[in-house]
Amino acid sequence: MTGRRYLVTGGTSGIGRAVAAHLTHAGHRVWITGTRQETVAEALAAGVAEGGSPADVRSDAAVDAAVAQAAATFGGLDGVFANAGIDGEDRPAAELSPETFRTILDVNVGGVLRTAQAAYRHLARPGVLVVNASVNALRAERGFADYNASKAAALSLAQSLALEWSAEGISVIAVCPGYFPSRMTQPYLDDPVVSAELLTQIPAGRFGRPEEIGALLEFLMGPDSSYLTGAAITADGGRHI
Repeated sequence: MTGRRYLVTGGTSGIGRAVAAHLTHAGHRVWITGTRQETVAEALAAGVAEGGSPADVRSDAAVDAAVAQAAATFGGLDGVFANAGIDGEDRPAAELSPETFRTILDVNVGGVLRTAQAAYRHLARPGVLVVNASVNALRAERGFADYNASKAAALSLAQSLALEWSAEGISVIAVCPGYFPSRMTQPYLDDPVVSAELLTQIPAGRFGRPEEIGALLEFLMGPDSSYLTGAAITADGGRHI
């Protein structure tokens, strides 16, 4: 299965970087995006991927250009991981900023749609689109109504795309990770009080490891996952239960 062609949005940090690095080290060709040229360049220098583009997923033009560049460089794409996202405000719903709420929806849902539409134009048939929907799509977390809503919408969007595209040879799968080390989660994992509280909600009693999410995504974006189209695959130590 080596030598497949993949694009990972938000591939400069966290889950996206872990997945891109795993795919690269497994012998696949990987293109990443990040919001800033500096972070893309640092990840490429570290060997995370073969190539990359700065692309804010709120921009139609930037997403279109990044996906087109990856496809042109690799001669097509076999899989796309729509992973780029941002966290919520971590405050009660009554105090949420409507403007920030709209931004979170634009990145976490609109960004998935933009990536999916661009991927549709370039993915091989058969091909795979995996959407990072987070376990919060299935089990809401107190203080994160904005993030919860955005990820539930991302899951629904992935399943809607599966309804429309599966018969054309594009499998669309949602992955719902729990807590893995990332720039977004590190403040919570590094706080002994917060991390202890989080662990009480995880039956496995631990947080996820980067190599676990990398191996899972290699399978989900591989040639043997097509019958999982429309599925929501949890990787959360049982937190969704």
